[in-house]
Amino acid sequence: MQQQFPQKPNDPKTRMTIVLAVVAVFFGAPELYRLSIGFVMAFAESRYGQELVRPVLLAWAVIVAAFTYYSARIGFDIALVSAVTAVAMRFF
Repeated sequence: MQQQFPQKPNDPKTRMTIVLAVVAVFFGAPELYRLSIGFVMAFAESRYGQELVRPVLLAWAVIVAAFTYYSARIGFDIALVSAVTAVAMRFF
């Protein structure tokens, strides 16, 4: 069984992935929200009624932002590790 070590919060790679994920949320979350809001509004209105549409839209905005952040963080983490590994393999 392989032992896994937790990432340190002050690790430069961790900081870089957080910054890139925040940038991805800034640019990506509004577009994803815009593309999905029509379906979510229709679904919420048909299932829960007109009075719950606004709270559902607020919750959907939070869900979209969280999804964008965590998927971007995982993606950038994998990309940075792959890039560092590729550079290390080329020189060593």
